[in-house]
Amino acid sequence: MTSTELKIPAHVAIIMDGNGRWARGKWLIRTAGHKAGVSALKQILKVAIDLKIEALTVYAFSTENWKRPHAEVDFLMGLFSEYLAKEIDEMDEDDVRLHFIGRIDELSPALCRQAREAEERTKANTGVRFNVAMNYGGQDELLRAMRAMAAEAAEGKLEPASIDEAVLEEHLDTAGLPPVDMVVRTSGDLRLSNFLLWQTAYAEFWFTKTNWPDLTPACFVEALKDFGRRDRRFGGLKNK
Repeated sequence: MTSTELKIPAHVAIIMDGNGRWARGKWLIRTAGHKAGVSALKQILKVAIDLKIEALTVYAFSTENWKRPHAEVDFLMGLFSEYLAKEIDEMDEDDVRLHFIGRIDELSPALCRQAREAEERTKANTGVRFNVAMNYGGQDELLRAMRAMAAEAAEGKLEPASIDEAVLEEHLDTAGLPPVDMVVRTSGDLRLSNFLLWQTAYAEFWFTKTNWPDLTPACFVEALKDFGRRDRRFGGLKNK
């Protein structure tokens, strides 16, 4: 399947849910599910590269995920570091531009440094813009943006009356990216879970009961095909 045969969304966002359920279904520990999820992510990123999707944003770790057991959080942080170390060369070769959104500076100094170095290394790449949401929450992102705009207004750098959608978007973690066209969520839940609340205002949603580690490239392409069949009117009427 090529990009010319599909109506390709410019920006796809994925809530990678179900690693733990996948592991339970195979009588494995949860960490095995997270490892399998990393393998699935690599395959889906390759599809995005092949189809020349402009932006792919994945929900890797939310601001609420700190509530999980310490051992699991520590494992996840180590897995993120391992993923970066193993995959950054190939992502760079594939012309992927890597970017992290969320409160990255609140991660461990070593992981934060690794993330920033990966961003710096790939910043000149012109292929898929691969955004990883780490320590991210949509409500938190909006609050941070509003505080930044309030501070600029207090300093006389921003006129409150001039604040519109474009100004707000400039203060979001996703500044410079197109709006999300399509949200994919695996494992059966039917909610956004505090992910990209502003950016998904007119996104199309595609839900599947398949757990994230089992989402194959073929399944992802089926989701893209379904997107291509959607009638997107953005509040207006279909042109005759």
